[in-house]
Amino acid sequence: MSSLNPEPNPRYEVQHLERLRLGMPYPAQVDHLEALLNRSPLHRLSPRVLVDYTGVGRPVFDMFAGRHALRRAQGVVITGGRETSGNAAGWSVPKGELVSKLQALLHAGELRIAASLPDAPVLLRELQDFRVRFTESGNATFNAREGAHDDLVLALALAVFGLSRPISATELAVSWARK
Repeated sequence: MSSLNPEPNPRYEVQHLERLRLGMPYPAQVDHLEALLNRSPLHRLSPRVLVDYTGVGRPVFDMFAGRHALRRAQGVVITGGRETSGNAAGWSVPKGELVSKLQALLHAGELRIAASLPDAPVLLRELQDFRVRFTESGNATFNAREGAHDDLVLALALAVFGLSRPISATELAVSWARK
C-alpha cells in the first residue's frame, strides 16, 4: 500500500510527519522545527505554522520569538466551545471543528498520507483510537481512547484548519508608476 488513502487525486497530501521524542526539551523542539523550516523547499515557501497554544504548547510557542523561520507562527487555543475566532496572533478553535474538517477530508478522499512516512502507522493507529463521546449534557468531546495518544491527529487537524483559513493581509506592497 503506497498511501493510507488510495484516491488518485487528493486535494491535500501529507509530505512530512514526525513525532518528536517524548521528553525532548522545549528549546530542542524549537530548534528542530526551525531547522526543518530552513530546509528546501520550506525555506523558500515561508509557510505559516500553527501551534497548539493550549497547555504545554504555550511555552514552546513563546520560545519562537526572534526566530526568523518561525515568524509566521500562530498559536491555536483548542476549546470545547462552538465558535471559532481569530486575530493576528492566532486562533481559538473548537476541537470539534478541527476534527470534523479532518474527518471530512479523509472520508472524501481529499487527504493522502503516504504510507512510506515513518510515522504513518502511528498516525493511522491514532486515527483508529480517536473517539467522540457525549457528556450527560449532550456535548461532544473528542479524544484518544484511554492510554492512547492523539498528538499526530491534532497536529494534522491544525494543518488542515490552517489550509482552510485565508491569511489576513497585514502588509501590502504598493508601488506607483509614473508616466
